[in-house]
Amino acid sequence: NETYLNCLYFNDDDTFNLSPIRIGSNCSIGTRSVLFDGLDIQNNIIVQPMSSVTGFIASGTIIDGPCTAGEIYPIASWLYLQKIWLRQLIVSSFHHAWLLSTGYDYVYPYVLRWLGAHIEENVKIAEIDTFLSYPTNLLKLETGVTTFGSVLLVPTELTPSGDHRVDQIILGSHTNLANGCSILPGSYLASETMIGNLTRISRETKSKYGEVLMGVPARTMPFQMPVTPKNQDQIEIIPFWHTCLSHYVSKCVLLSIYSFGGLVGGSIIHAILVCGLYRCRSYIRPTIVQQIIGRMSKDHEQFICPFLGNTQWLIRLFQAYGAHIGENTIMPAISSITDYHLMAIGDNVRLNAGTQIQGHSFEQRIFKLAPVSIGNSCVLMSGSIVMAGCKLMGNNRLYPGTLIMKNDQLSPNTHWKGIPAQSYTVKTKLSQPTIVHNNLVKYQQGYDTINKLFLWYERIASVYTSINELQFMNYGYADMDEYIDDHTGYYSRKLYEQVLANVTLKDQNVLEINCGRGAGAAWCVHTHASHSYIGIDPSQDVLNLCQRLYSTTPRLSFVVADATKHLPFENESIDIILCIQATHAFGESIAITQFANEVVRVLRSNGYLLWCDICYMNGSGISVYDLIANNELIIEEKINITRNVLHALDIQNKSRTDFIQRYIQSEEQEYFRRFAGLPGTQIYEDMSQGRSQYWRVVFRKKTTTNMLVI
Repeated sequence: NETYLNCLYFNDDDTFNLSPIRIGSNCSIGTRSVLFDGLDIQNNIIVQPMSSVTGFIASGTIIDGPCTAGEIYPIASWLYLQKIWLRQLIVSSFHHAWLLSTGYDYVYPYVLRWLGAHIEENVKIAEIDTFLSYPTNLLKLETGVTTFGSVLLVPTELTPSGDHRVDQIILGSHTNLANGCSILPGSYLASETMIGNLTRISRETKSKYGEVLMGVPARTMPFQMPVTPKNQDQIEIIPFWHTCLSHYVSKCVLLSIYSFGGLVGGSIIHAILVCGLYRCRSYIRPTIVQQIIGRMSKDHEQFICPFLGNTQWLIRLFQAYGAHIGENTIMPAISSITDYHLMAIGDNVRLNAGTQIQGHSFEQRIFKLAPVSIGNSCVLMSGSIVMAGCKLMGNNRLYPGTLIMKNDQLSPNTHWKGIPAQSYTVKTKLSQPTIVHNNLVKYQQGYDTINKLFLWYERIASVYTSINELQFMNYGYADMDEYIDDHTGYYSRKLYEQVLANVTLKDQNVLEINCGRGAGAAWCVHTHASHSYIGIDPSQDVLNLCQRLYSTTPRLSFVVADATKHLPFENESIDIILCIQATHAFGESIAITQFANEVVRVLRSNGYLLWCDICYMNGSGISVYDLIANNELIIEEKINITRNVLHALDIQNKSRTDFIQRYIQSEEQEYFRRFAGLPGTQIYEDMSQGRSQYWRVVFRKKTTTNMLVI
């Protein structure tokens, strides 16, 4: 259901490509999946629901009545036809009949109860047809459940043998299902759970009270929804007689219009009428009148607008509604945007089928509006959603199934994908499977842990953007007599204080190596008033977050650079370089040597390298003396702070462990514990048992003197 096979690909230069899509035998394409841009699927493939797929997929891959719960029905059986297929046939055949009633209609819960569903009080449903498609005796909706538009209950899930399995769906009290989410059989959601846009919930989803779940598959977000407020419900249940009256009046008006104007003239009058009434909506108070106008607009969308898709006539209609849309913009359907008066869309914007830009949100059943701005030459691919308050600066591409969160701002000339959206670097596509040699596999296995840690390092920059526990990403420093249970980076800031030692940053040009999420850089600028402060990092995702958080901080800037290859600064242009717990990840000695040479090149005479990191006593990994091997740096101060770092890790152990258990999938938690250096990991045990030590060192570049040669 609702699967897109998209052969049309809009290029960045206002051209387009048409690419073939090939699907082999015995394949299953899951609900709301997007197949695009030259896809070649071989035989016996299962594509999980809400997947976006392109490229070459090898054979045998899984991409990731009254029914009886847990029963499996072979697709060629009578039971499948009777209990699954026939129900879906009836619901889809009478699709327009379900549209006759208005969203959140009074009769929806009663209809579902009559059909055998367990529906408690104060349940509000935007669209009923998806619930009718599901075996209703397997539905349980507890008190206060709210479902918004385009929620999909997937009737069955496909087994690897090709059969269909059905199961219960239980939605706990005051659960909210946002636009575009899909609920698979066997799903159970705890009370006060919020399901975000474009999220896939399945039997594997583990929810807890008050959690927010997002993504495909769903994962817990590092924040919780507040308790549902009392007496602030702005979703009004529509009385049944209002629905009947609004239908009767609107249909009488339409019959009069088309009887008077004919098919062509009636269509024009109908469009003028709904546009004029939309612009005057704020002056119309009676609820029944608003519903009549809404019904006339729905009729226009249903009968007239499908003929306008992907034409400039649709753009003109949006402009008549009050939207600000530039030249040469293409939109596929009237549903592509909502809240027209809040939309500002530039020139040469391209929207694929299934894309939606929203100017509103319901938060705890409270209605909120915010303007949306889409810059020139943006491309939004199938299944993407842009939420209220967002700003795309220009020439942005959203890949299929991408969710731009509320109030996000995307830098120009960037590509984004994922839920929530993450910055994406375009990689060369492979049209055939890649042959990997044994020595390459061995090399890759040797660095598997480092790669996973680096991938998480980038992921937390893109997803966990407002979490106190993740402002800083170093181990921290604690005095031996202090214990402050703090989650806002107190001990990480103390590590910066220790590394700065007696060196002043005031009026100096400062460079920080691998600055991470930028909190340390911002703290140094605010506290020590440097002349300029530049943070570099090899990850574009990390620096996108830094720009978003600290773009208004004066004298602070960020640059993408790999310190083991080249520092993009002039010779002797930097006064002080900070390197906080970064060099242990540089790897081979040649990278350390290149880093030291670059440090010497960009530092002024008598400039400082302020450094801290782990040193292994057996000679593996980096040594303090590797940094002075070129004989250009001298050590002015060298202090072992291992005990203080271990004490800081002990103090932060509980909060960091709780964070990992709450927000990280179980199979990945050990990698993240290792990344954080928590007690029990190899990094922690090596330090506590003396196999490694944590040092802070002040290096100074030697003074260069021009000698007169006689």
